[in-house]
Amino acid sequence: MKKELATYYIEEVEKYSIKQFRMKPSSEEWSLGQMYNHLIASTYMQLDAIAKCRTEVPSVTNKKTDMGEKVYKLGAFPDIQIKVPNHPGYTPENPANKEEVQKQFLELITIVKNTEATLTSIPSDCKVEHPGLGYLNAAEWFQLISMHFAHHLRQKDRLELKVC
Repeated sequence: MKKELATYYIEEVEKYSIKQFRMKPSSEEWSLGQMYNHLIASTYMQLDAIAKCRTEVPSVTNKKTDMGEKVYKLGAFPDIQIKVPNHPGYTPENPANKEEVQKQFLELITIVKNTEATLTSIPSDCKVEHPGLGYLNAAEWFQLISMHFAHHLRQKDRLELKVC
């Protein structure tokens, strides 16, 4: 994760009132706070996948999906909205306050930085499956963290127009 991008997200929280941060523009959309919690939870999932890569048996047959190939060729997610099922397993909690979210982002920056230092020790043919992108190695999972944060900038902008 690019530290500058995570820091930007942390700084942006300051400009929202707690009401704006928690407001859902519609029943189909997340609040800004839910989007932030999604980024936190997703990053921990990606870090877990990196850790699992350490213990995987090397494989040359485990490949990316077509979408995975496209995303990594672009170095970004396509400019599309991705809908996830609207139920508790997928829908992030709406945070009670902004400070806890900022604290969790700061903790993530440190964890991600420490993880980055270990990537070269993980063989590139040890992969863990991503549900949409296929099999990714540790470096690809790490790259996904920044791509995911960048992808949600568009959602952040859309939500701001509706709640600010």
